[in-house]
Amino acid sequence: MLNTIVLDGAGTEGRTSNVIDAVADGLAASLACSVEWLDWAASVMGAGGSTPWPAASHNAVIRLAHRIRTAPPGERFILLGFSAGCRPVRELLDTHPELHHRIAAVGLLADPWQPHDRQQHGVPSGAGWGIMGSRPTPLMDRTFWCGHPGDPICRAAWDSLLRYLTAAADAVPGGLIRAFLDKARRGRLQLIPFLGLPPHEWFLGLGARIDRSIAEARSYLGDGHTSVYTREFVTVDPDTGREDRRPLARRLADSIAWKINHP
Repeated sequence: MLNTIVLDGAGTEGRTSNVIDAVADGLAASLACSVEWLDWAASVMGAGGSTPWPAASHNAVIRLAHRIRTAPPGERFILLGFSAGCRPVRELLDTHPELHHRIAAVGLLADPWQPHDRQQHGVPSGAGWGIMGSRPTPLMDRTFWCGHPGDPICRAAWDSLLRYLTAAADAVPGGLIRAFLDKARRGRLQLIPFLGLPPHEWFLGLGARIDRSIAEARSYLGDGHTSVYTREFVTVDPDTGREDRRPLARRLADSIAWKINHP
């Protein structure tokens, strides 16, 4: 038996984003697997829930490990994480190697730690990697990533000033990104103390970096971290010239389903 467990983005409980639904629905249709949503209340810089992100993730890992450990023999799992929900998925893999044999596949959508060299097949990689860093998982042969090229949470530029926001707080910087834009509108010199920038970096020239970082922040606060994953995303295969219009969420589901059917 195959079961998909979903950990959605930051919010109050259960299904909160309506973004990763398309991945779960695609897997259910392709693999005839059941789908369940793990309730977890994470507060990410004031966005949803009341429990700090690290504590909420720790609690979610305990529940997730119990769910897998007590499942009937032979039952396997697909783990899906979106945005902040990628953290408990990753921490389960890091801290419970004894459960790895029960994990059939892992799907990470808009992962804050998406590696620089991993991306959904056929999708441009964008400028960089996850805003929290570039980190593999212990199950690289079974982990699939998908990040929109313009989403700074998973594909922030290597020199993005938004990375300074994560250096000071163990959280995906939703609220701080808003503050970043507000200070940039008031005057760019205000960004130096706000970001904790070394003074010499300002004098080396931050103009272009500020412009790129403002564009990243506006993308995040718009639809660059949400509906870009569920609407049509057009690419062209360079070898065949064939056009692909599947949404990114559906592409991730199809890649995972292919892996399950071709172990």
